[in-house]
Amino acid sequence: MADQSVISIDSLRKQFADELVLDRIDLSINDGEFCVVIGPSGCGKSTLLKCIAGVTDPDSGEIHLRGKNAEATPARNRNIGLVFQEFEETLFPHKTVEENIAFGLKQKAEPPSEDQIGDQIDEMLDLLAISHTKSSYPDELSGGQQQRVELARQLVRDCDITLFDDPLADLDYKLQKRMEIEMRRLHKELESTFLYVTHNQDQALKLADRLIVMNDGVIEQIGTPEEVYTNPANAFVGRFVGDSNLLTGNVVQRADSEIRVETPVGELGVSNDGDQPAMDSEGVVLIRPEDIGIGDGAARYRNEVDVVLEGKTYTGEITEYSVSASGHRDELQVVKPGKPDKIGDKKETKIGFDPDAAQFFEEISVTGEMQVSDLLEAEQ
Repeated sequence: MADQSVISIDSLRKQFADELVLDRIDLSINDGEFCVVIGPSGCGKSTLLKCIAGVTDPDSGEIHLRGKNAEATPARNRNIGLVFQEFEETLFPHKTVEENIAFGLKQKAEPPSEDQIGDQIDEMLDLLAISHTKSSYPDELSGGQQQRVELARQLVRDCDITLFDDPLADLDYKLQKRMEIEMRRLHKELESTFLYVTHNQDQALKLADRLIVMNDGVIEQIGTPEEVYTNPANAFVGRFVGDSNLLTGNVVQRADSEIRVETPVGELGVSNDGDQPAMDSEGVVLIRPEDIGIGDGAARYRNEVDVVLEGKTYTGEITEYSVSASGHRDELQVVKPGKPDKIGDKKETKIGFDPDAAQFFEEISVTGEMQVSDLLEAEQ
């Protein structure tokens, strides 16, 4: 992958009436990257795409595409593919699949010949495994097939940048999983730059070369999926990306690489490799469900908590446990691979985790406006 920015954004800002939708957005996307933007509903993800595509004009800041300021380039001349979530509304119902895909090619300033158009359509249909739909009309296709036709319409234009606005959101579970595989394969085959917006955290972690986590119009963190998941920049990122357990607490003891935090479930040891928080600092402790032991094995961990088993769900790949702890209002989640018989039918049991499985955050969010109570009540 060439280390060259094809999209560069500097101090982008956009406001609708009294609502600030984008604020201080700085972003650089390299040639050939698959970047995924994720964040809560209304955080500015789609507006960011629309500004890049030229559909929406920012109030201030600059967008550079392929090294050139995009301000003077109308949307139709930016040579950017844009795939929306509402793909059914973008297909021409009176045109066949072949005619739908050909439409964009024929609108080019210098359109290919009819033979070239035919060859490009056949190649794209084959790439998306829908060659058999070539003569069909949109209402004769399944949702997944319609989505592939819309992808073909945009990708056949051979744009070096394609923007995706949650294109798989309306598909059923199995189709989403199938299309996730297709998206990664298409990106590899086409060697183009994808900027993909989604609210689906699982999808984001699977697809992205880099994740861009947004919240309330600002960027909270940019990094690889592994970086964002294992080393979240603040409590919001840790809470939003993936499943987590949060405990409020105060720092009561400090050592070289570990702190002790007083929480509603007791005093816990938490590893700390960064700047030491001050004594009595308020914050939250985050623990991933898969890093917690349960049952008899909990005793081998340095942090141990008495809990009551509230529920157990076997999903085929994992077993999910819900437990309650005295003093903590929300249930805690534990995830183990397979179907382990860790606790049998016991209601009263223990959970445990080591200090290096926990993280302490004083900073809730870069917005500076989010409180711990907002975080605990936020939808996941």
